[in-house]
Amino acid sequence: MTKKELLAAEATYSESKIQHTCVCWFRHTFPHVAELLFSVPNGGFRTAKTGAMMQYEGQVRGVSDLILLFPSGGKASLCIEMKVPKKKGSRAGHQSESQEAWQKLVESYGSCYVVCHGLVEFVTEVCLYLRIDPEPFVEKALNQYPLYR
Repeated sequence: MTKKELLAAEATYSESKIQHTCVCWFRHTFPHVAELLFSVPNGGFRTAKTGAMMQYEGQVRGVSDLILLFPSGGKASLCIEMKVPKKKGSRAGHQSESQEAWQKLVESYGSCYVVCHGLVEFVTEVCLYLRIDPEPFVEKALNQYPLYR
């Protein structure tokens, strides 16, 4: 699969599907630290009771979708906000105010924060954070893409 073909496919995907693909790639590529990348169930539809319970239990508005709890390059962790590809004239693919505020907070305390709009951006950002050349990993991800769906 080419980057262009993948971008065209991802344009039709939900944020959830893109995130699933990225997590599958990470766990397949880095099995020794696979469970250090985890999701934070912070969005989606909730009943009023469930929302109140989550807040009661410590939910924080704006927390990133994924956190890689692995220090690298002097940073404590990599916080990853997943988004659908940006669409002209739409707020889709953009951070909310609470996400931007949380980004500033975690960056001020030594974590790295990125926004990814698909697998290629995710692979690139993870590799840059881990201080490894992303190109071979991007090429391999494109070649093995069906494994991650």
